[in-house]
Parts: sequence; structure tokens; C-alpha cells
Amino acid sequence: MFMLAAATSPSTTGAWALAERFARIIGGLREVMATRAEHNPVLMEIAARLWNRLTEATERFAAIAAHPVARSRRRPAEPAPNAADAAPTDAAPPRPPAPRRTLPRTYGWLARMSPETVPFGIDFAYLLAQPEMTELLATAPRLWRVLRPLCRMFGITPPEAPPPAPDTALPQAADPPPRRAPQATPDPDRPARRSEAAATRDHGPQRHRPPPFAR
Repeated sequence: MFMLAAATSPSTTGAWALAERFARIIGGLREVMATRAEHNPVLMEIAARLWNRLTEATERFAAIAAHPVARSRRRPAEPAPNAADAAPTDAAPPRPPAPRRTLPRTYGWLARMSPETVPFGIDFAYLLAQPEMTELLATAPRLWRVLRPLCRMFGITPPEAPPPAPDTALPQAADPPPRRAPQATPDPDRPARRSEAAATRDHGPQRHRPPPFAR
């Protein structure tokens, strides 16, 4: 009996302490929301959806805090369909799914809709700034899917993610130096071209001098 209780008891690590602080913030937020919704028709319209979203966020935070490192899940093989279990051809067509009613998505929508919730947004921002929370988010990045909607509710800018690990790939080879054209070497058998001034000095005007090439 003791072994069963120890196996199912929550962890006492820093991650679980963060989950408890998060649950207290959400619990106080829900109490204020339930009190102010009676006098706020806009908040009353989305009160049920917001209540369920906050409850789901608390449960998911606790589940991630209990197992920060994601465990691989292997999907069981689906059995082959049986022809005898196929639906009859005269069955009614399935109904289209009902449209999902979501919460507002504007930046800081809950703080503007109900200013009484701002103190809980401040507590939540302080929780995000703790070093233990930064370490937990680095270990379990999937926790951002739980916290990011609450950051949008209160108008909180999420803290910057830690820098990525340095790349361990092999260094790239340096570019080869530019190739230069080979220098031309004079051909001893090719006649040298004499300049116009030298040809005029030795042979006179152009009509009286020999061709420009001479050995």
C-alpha cells in the first residue's frame, strides 16, 4: 500500500512547486472572474469557455511538471477493417462538426475586458521571470503551448528563449585562393616588333623603310 502511494504521489521538485504557484494564480483568477461576470455581460458570454480553458491549462501544467522530459508514445497498430462491419449504403450522411467557439485573440484582451484580473497577470509575469521557470521551459518547450495563450490574455511579452546550442558540425573548408593566369614567356624565334620611332630613325620615312618585323 505504501509503495502504491509513493508511486502515485506528486513530485516535490522545483517543477512541481512552479505548478502549484501557477494553480494558485489560476484559482484566484477564476474566483475574480466568477464574481465580476455577473456585472460584465461581455465577460459573462465567454465565462464558461474561459473557465474551461484555465482549468485545462492548470491540468496540463501539472502533467508537464510531473514529467518534464517528453516520453515517446508508440501508437498501437490499428486492426484491419472488416467488410462485415462496414456501414450500410442507405445510412444517413454524417453531420458536419459544429463550429468551435474560441476565445478572443487580441493582445491583452482579458486585462481590458476585466481590469480586476490585472493583479493576477502581474503575478503570472513574475512567475515567468523566475530562473526556475526558465530552466523548466528549456527542459520542456511544449509548456509554451500552455503559457502562450495566457500571455496573450494579459498582454505579457514572453521572455526570450535561451540561445540554441552551438553547432557541432564539421567546419567548412576555406575558399581556395584565386587562380592567376600564367605569365607569358617571350619566344626567342619570334621577330621583335620595332617601334615607329626606332624604325624612322634607322630607315627614314615609312615609304622608304622595310617591313616592321626584322630579325
